[in-house]
Amino acid sequence: MNVLNKIKNLLLFNILYKILDPIYVFLDKRHIRRSKNMQMIPNALLRRGGAYSYAEWSYIIGVIHTVIENNLNNKTNLQILDVGCGAGLVLNAVNQFIGKSGGYTGIDVMKSEIDFCKKYYPKKFKFIHIETKNNYYSPKQEKNIAWKFFDNSFDIITALSVWTHLNETDARFYINEVSRVLKTNGKAFITFFSLDDDYENFLKKNLTLKSNFHNQTRLQYVYNKKAYDSDNWFCTSWAKVPERAIAVNYNALKEMFDKSNLKITKHYKGTWKEVPGVFFQDIFVLQKI
Repeated sequence: MNVLNKIKNLLLFNILYKILDPIYVFLDKRHIRRSKNMQMIPNALLRRGGAYSYAEWSYIIGVIHTVIENNLNNKTNLQILDVGCGAGLVLNAVNQFIGKSGGYTGIDVMKSEIDFCKKYYPKKFKFIHIETKNNYYSPKQEKNIAWKFFDNSFDIITALSVWTHLNETDARFYINEVSRVLKTNGKAFITFFSLDDDYENFLKKNLTLKSNFHNQTRLQYVYNKKAYDSDNWFCTSWAKVPERAIAVNYNALKEMFDKSNLKITKHYKGTWKEVPGVFFQDIFVLQKI
């Protein structure tokens, strides 16, 4: 039976899906009227990263766009840095904030993602490969390389599911880089798995049940192992390397932000802790002071 299920899944969700999806995406885009930021979503042969479904890309793009729009005073002609740009999901969410005189730069430790983005998206968008080492995504690269951007260069910085893959040393190093290249009063939109009171309440639930918000069991989001020798950065027991999935105590997060002159102006709770929210991970809106 397991063999038959594997064959069925291969035929339906891998082969057939990848054949039909480009046709669907092509036809669906002809019906988009009021969401122009959906026009650049790749088809299934090209989509990659944490979100694969066309519907989920559309959902995340809408969420991230709305969160950013609700937290900006100036909403156009912005210089944007997208950390961990992957296949360009966030680019689709922030494109409308660039305007005529702004700009977008995406950076990623995975050269394959950067190569894809350079080929797929218009040349006006910049994509740069960063040689930083990450034990999960880029284990053969260097360690803690500062970004080659001038101080105070960007109006907003985005990082979708990046600090959820950084150990304490790397997290602190790159949050300092965020502060360095962000303009004064600029905003950073960064997602985390934040271990706070909601998480403590989550641990008291029946963890063997499937999540009310996702297609995984709650056990998927139990962070019960130290990430290396840290007292505040934790990983899951199922992760082969800590950087596969990392969470941070809330007080340690706040202390890290404070040391980098970043003030929390908004915290959107993540639904991974079985609480209603706008997104799967916690979104922190940070302002450079």
